[in-house]
Amino acid sequence: MIPELRFEGRAKAHKYRLDFCIIDGSTMQKKGFELSPWSSHGKLTATKGKLQKDINAEASANFDKEMAKHKAYFKKHGIFASIFTDADLIDMDKVWAYIADFLEPKEVMAQMNLHLRNNFFKNKKKPRKP
Repeated sequence: MIPELRFEGRAKAHKYRLDFCIIDGSTMQKKGFELSPWSSHGKLTATKGKLQKDINAEASANFDKEMAKHKAYFKKHGIFASIFTDADLIDMDKVWAYIADFLEPKEVMAQMNLHLRNNFFKNKKKPRKP
């Protein structure tokens, strides 16, 4: 399990980051985990004097921005991330139990295909434009 996986390097400013990532050594499949409390991923400020429709639009824009990052991460790096929100984070034992399940070795029936390993370490191509 890799904490705070940054595919773009260790620079302080980053676009793509996962709180945790697990890489299956046999298949090289990657699974990400994102702890996303509202206080850091959607908090709205300076709402006094704003209309409810404006607050809702701002909240929607925050959500769209977060989801666009997750989709881009998956598209660029091929890592699907489970996202834990405030309701999940109330019971961290359940969160860790969910993550721990991915740490359990899975039986591999065939020998690892070396192209999987090679693809993981090669430079990523730029994503195709839609």
